[in-house]
Amino acid sequence: MAAVERAIASLGERRPNEIDACTIFAALGIPSAPSAVIRAPGDPVNLGFPVVAKVLSADVPHKTNVGGVVIGLNDEREVREAAAGIIERVSQRCPEATLDGILVQRMERGLVEVILGFRRDPEVGPIVVLGVGGVLAEVYRDVAIRIAPTTPDEARSMIDEVRGLAVIRGYRNLPKGDCAALAEAIVAFSGLAAIESAAIAEAEINPLLVKAAGEGVVAVDGLIVLQRK
Repeated sequence: MAAVERAIASLGERRPNEIDACTIFAALGIPSAPSAVIRAPGDPVNLGFPVVAKVLSADVPHKTNVGGVVIGLNDEREVREAAAGIIERVSQRCPEATLDGILVQRMERGLVEVILGFRRDPEVGPIVVLGVGGVLAEVYRDVAIRIAPTTPDEARSMIDEVRGLAVIRGYRNLPKGDCAALAEAIVAFSGLAAIESAAIAEAEINPLLVKAAGEGVVAVDGLIVLQRK
C-alpha cells in the first residue's frame, strides 16, 4: 500500500477530485480510461475520438445530476462546445464549487458496468460492495457486501451473488466477462481498509467496465472521500 499512501500524501490538505481518485486506483492496480485535463474549452486534446467530457471538481461528486457530463464527442469542435456548456451549467447549478478544469476521457467499452464501493460502516467497520453499475445502480440495489479486506474466494463469491452479473458468467452462451480481473479488482479495492496515514472514509468506482475474458477491467468514473486524522 506504499504507492497508495504516497498518492494520498501528495494531496496535502486538498480534497481528491476524479483524477486524484484514479491515481489512487492505479496504485491499487485498477486501471482507468486514458484521460487528459483541459483548463479552457479551446485547449487541444490528444486522446483520439470518441471521448467524454466531464467537470473535474471535488465539490461535484455526482456530475450527471448537474449537467457535468457529455458523452460521444467526435472532434475538437464538439469537445470545445461541450466543455463550454459544462462550465456554464455547473457554474449556475453549483456556484460554490471550485472547478479544476474539464476531464476529457477516451470512451471505453465493456460487456457490463459494475459499481465497486468501499466505506467504513460505523457498526461493522470497513466493507466492500459490488453491484450492477451505471446511473441506475441505486435503483436496482443488486449488490453483494463483504467485510474488507476480502480474500480472492470471497471476491469470486460476490460476483456469483450479484444476479445482474449472470451475463458475464457464461449465461446462455453469452460472451464471458473477465471475472478473474474483476475479482482481483475487488480484492485490491477492499485493501483500502488498511490505509492508515489518512483513512479513506468512502471510495467508489461507477462504472467499472468489465471486458471480455482476458481483457481486464477499466474504471471510467470514481471518487474518494478522505477522513483526515
